[in-house]
Amino acid sequence: MNVTRENFWENIDEWSDPDGEDTGELQVLPSHSFHHQILEEAKTFDGWSHTFDGKYFSEELRYNLTTISGATMDRWPYLLETHFSKDRNEKTEENGIAEDEEMDYWWTVPQEKDFPTVYKFMEYFPRFKNPVMTKLGAGHQLLPHDHGPAKQFLYNMAINEPEGTRTAIYPRGEITVKPGDVYKLDVHNLHAVKNGNETRYHILFQGGRY
Repeated sequence: MNVTRENFWENIDEWSDPDGEDTGELQVLPSHSFHHQILEEAKTFDGWSHTFDGKYFSEELRYNLTTISGATMDRWPYLLETHFSKDRNEKTEENGIAEDEEMDYWWTVPQEKDFPTVYKFMEYFPRFKNPVMTKLGAGHQLLPHDHGPAKQFLYNMAINEPEGTRTAIYPRGEITVKPGDVYKLDVHNLHAVKNGNETRYHILFQGGRY
């Protein structure tokens, strides 16, 4: 069936293929508790950038967001128009991650002075680099979206996963996510999040193109 933004959640039971390829995979890491301390650091941090304040993002945040799955900085103007601006237009309606300007969604590039445990994690697992941390409000959602047609991936680390959260990616369907999990996600496929009952924190790390 043809899976679209409009029928992504409505028809998820019909299109889900848990054994399908080209979706993403859980990265099995040695047992660790980095996410517990990272969560405490995130809760006390107050330097977040709102998702619709893209024109004020730092150069580092712009770079990490734009290149997170292998794009070049030429893609930033498109992301600013569709994802990181309060202005609504056809591209926003077709490809944006938010329904409206009330979106409770925040970003930061974690710096070592504020997030020392993130840097300990990256030292321990050096394949994870160029981090971007996200904060999504309780009850808010990321609309179904992809990162473009080129086959590409990024790493997504769950710092917490609030009760009631639903995360899904085509064609696998819903993914069971636990705090500390790191998924390699094939983000050229539609993916979406409906957050649960409290603020959700995740970290994205740079992936690339296949």
